[in-house]
Amino acid sequence: MTRAFIVVNPAAGGGRTGRMWRRLAHELSRLGLPFELAETRCRGHATELARQAASAGWPLVVAVGGDGTLNEVVNGVTDTRGAPLATAGAILTGRGRDACRNLGLAADWRLAARRLVGGVDALLDLGVAEWPAGERRYFVNAAGAGFDAAVARRAVSRGGTGTLPYLRAVVESLAAHRAIPATLQADGAAEASARLTAAVAANGAYYGGGMRIAPSADPADGVLDLVVLGDLGRAELLRWLPTVYRGRHLANPKVSTRRVLRVSIGGASPLPTHVDGEAAADTPVTFRVCPRALRLRR
Repeated sequence: MTRAFIVVNPAAGGGRTGRMWRRLAHELSRLGLPFELAETRCRGHATELARQAASAGWPLVVAVGGDGTLNEVVNGVTDTRGAPLATAGAILTGRGRDACRNLGLAADWRLAARRLVGGVDALLDLGVAEWPAGERRYFVNAAGAGFDAAVARRAVSRGGTGTLPYLRAVVESLAAHRAIPATLQADGAAEASARLTAAVAANGAYYGGGMRIAPSADPADGVLDLVVLGDLGRAELLRWLPTVYRGRHLANPKVSTRRVLRVSIGGASPLPTHVDGEAAADTPVTFRVCPRALRLRR
């Protein structure tokens, strides 16, 4: 029987995770899974706890919370060379749960608990974001620069939890939006310059709580799907934004997609970036794929 170290984010899902944790712990005990747990206290704490657990020899480190909690745990159980230090597991209790859609994780928490005991381990790709100062972060679903990252940054700065702060950030970002000149260089090709609304490096098809940003993305194919939204004005962006949920944004001639191993984004004006929806440092940034870097129980 696998032992598990469980990292719980009680604030995930608007506090729902904290309220349901006792039922989940009872279910894991009933299933016979030996475990220890720790609750996160702040942003980044899940990475610290997961890294400590992997170093202590725990074979399975489980994220209980949202996609952000899973991202932090994955960063804790993956070394700097892109190799798994422990198997990651997840019981996703947040609102978006894009990792369920992308990685084949169970959306129902009871089924997810059973899979921690009786599931199989799969080797999947991760993306990694790297900045010139040496900072690096792995991502499970997607990372990007531009409009979606501006939304993430505004949502964090406004504080609060739940859907309302995010929607407010979307509205404010739309009002302030303008495409910015940027440079992209993919897989060693010549650098291209264009006005950019957003560039997304997708490991899976979904991000942002169900947006089908990269319909063909596969987290086991050894590449990232780069989706570039070009020079979209405010009205055009507002009109096309809802189509992302169905993947129909690709019909817009100002939207392009291709598969890449790595892409660097820069330019004279810095752009905000995000990693799995969490606000990160400005461009310049490089996104690249780390094949088979994630060992996931599912």
